[in-house]
Amino acid sequence: MNKKLFFFLTIIILLFTISCSSQPRKSSEINTRRNRAADYSGFAHRYFRDGLFNQALVFYYMALDENIAADFEPGKSIVKNSIGRTHLLMGNLDSAEIYIQQSYNLAKKLGNRDLIASAANVFAELRIFQNLIPEAEKFISEAIENTGRNTPVLAEIFHNLAIIEHRKGNSAQALATINNAITINRRNKAHLNLAANYYFAASVYSQQNNFDKAIEMLKNALIEDRRVENSYGIAKDYRALGIVSLRNNRKEDAYYFFVKSLNIFRVIRNTEEEKSVLEFLIQLSEDLGKTADVEILRAQLQNLE
Repeated sequence: MNKKLFFFLTIIILLFTISCSSQPRKSSEINTRRNRAADYSGFAHRYFRDGLFNQALVFYYMALDENIAADFEPGKSIVKNSIGRTHLLMGNLDSAEIYIQQSYNLAKKLGNRDLIASAANVFAELRIFQNLIPEAEKFISEAIENTGRNTPVLAEIFHNLAIIEHRKGNSAQALATINNAITINRRNKAHLNLAANYYFAASVYSQQNNFDKAIEMLKNALIEDRRVENSYGIAKDYRALGIVSLRNNRKEDAYYFFVKSLNIFRVIRNTEEEKSVLEFLIQLSEDLGKTADVEILRAQLQNLE
């Protein structure tokens, strides 16, 4: 190939490359920010599942930034709802209110019924936490009006409705409502939500001093959490089994469950939950005369302070 021909071909290739760069990008490239937002949300959900809420927030905020940059309004509503709920579970009620309100307003602006149902349901959860039950009931009604039958969101709404009914002293109705949630979640194989349903049912039975039924429900929750390797849920299930066993004066059983819970919280590095179980174990070890264990456990608790 002579030099003139090589130079000519080089110019043609260069011009072709420049012209291609000015063409519209492929959809996969256009959606890069949305894809990143989805990835960040996925990481956030995993931290959320393990009760590591500070870490979850880092990724939720990153997901929100990507949705803002892509001007993707539905994504913004979804992520703001998740951020609000995370702040709620951390006890940051002012921040929770801000993000949940923004999510709710955006969902209403978009007229997206699914988003409205999700945001209204989390708003109800916030109002339950604030013990503003009449307001919570209004949001629950709105959430039900905007969701379909037998959907995972409807099961989540029923879960919050059961909590409201229990708060109002209607334990029988609360159990009937949580059973509706269980039916939907079984059909949809929503194992995480199903575990939460059983966990709530166990708390109602425990308050009724129906310890055998409470244990049964917690063991069901344990099965569901194990199916999806939900370590945080498993650890919480074992701690609840310990508490119920303790209330039923089965101290050796309680000790076994608390140790199981402690070991899992320690592995997933959830320090706050680890402390709570250590406090149970210290008192229980004293009651059982496990003197050596008491000293070891106290040292472990001190190291976490």
